Amino acid sequence: MFDEVMGDAVMGGDAPTVVAATIVAAATDPKPKLRYTAGSRAGRVSTLRRIAPARLFDGQIRKLNKMVG
Repeated sequence: MFDEVMGDAVMGGDAPTVVAATIVAAATDPKPKLRYTAGSRAGRVSTLRRIAPARLFDGQIRKLNKMVG
C-alpha cells in the first residue's frame, strides 16, 4: 500500500523546477524562514493545517494516504 501511495504522490507531484525554485529561494533568502512550501498543494495543506482542528486534519491525511483507523 505504501508503494502505491508514494508512487501516486510522485507521479502527481509538482514539477522539479517548482521544487528547485523553492530550494534556491530558501538557500538565498537573507532572512530564512523555518519552512518553505513548494507548489500549490503544499501551500494548501499548510493553510489547512493552520486552520483545521488537529483531529480533522489528521483524519484527512490518513484518508489521503489510505491508512486505516
